[in-house]
Amino acid sequence: MPASLTLADLHRLRPILRRESLRTLRLARLPGHDREDIEQEMVLDLLARLGAFEPERGSLEAFATVCFRHRGYRLVQQAQRDRRRQHLTGFDEVVGSDGGACGDETLTLAEVLPEAAGLGAWWGQPSDAVAALERRLDLDRAASIISPRDRPLCAALSAAAPAIAIAAAGASRATAYRRIAEMRLRLLAAGIAAAA
Repeated sequence: MPASLTLADLHRLRPILRRESLRTLRLARLPGHDREDIEQEMVLDLLARLGAFEPERGSLEAFATVCFRHRGYRLVQQAQRDRRRQHLTGFDEVVGSDGGACGDETLTLAEVLPEAAGLGAWWGQPSDAVAALERRLDLDRAASIISPRDRPLCAALSAAAPAIAIAAAGASRATAYRRIAEMRLRLLAAGIAAAA
């Protein structure tokens, strides 16, 4: 039961990995530039499952093929779920009628969507001007509540991982987490709840 793979093992598995990643790309209808990401996902999944490999039951190639194929199917399902959530719509899709005198004239998505709705609306994503305004008002209110001393920490947290942001803030880890807890309490007291 190997705990890790050698470079020779990886070299033997490379053709299988390439074949399964291309299969996953085709089934998920993903662009070719995603192949490296898929291969990395498949290798990580193989490494995570390597403890279950028993050489007396089969070859490493057979075990890797099954692992790669299972991970590929999960990636295909994830891509399909993501695609369904996007609600992609064609420009020529009929969305309603204009209510004219005859009542039989139909309008396409390209005719209904205003330019001001933005690119997201063209791709079928919801564009709610009221929700966008409420978000903007909440952000303005949150910015007024956060003290100027904590703004660099907030900017660092929004741009990087917490450990990197804390190091960039120039404070100790305990101090940074205390400041974050205080900011959360101030925001909660002002009626701004966590987003998730």
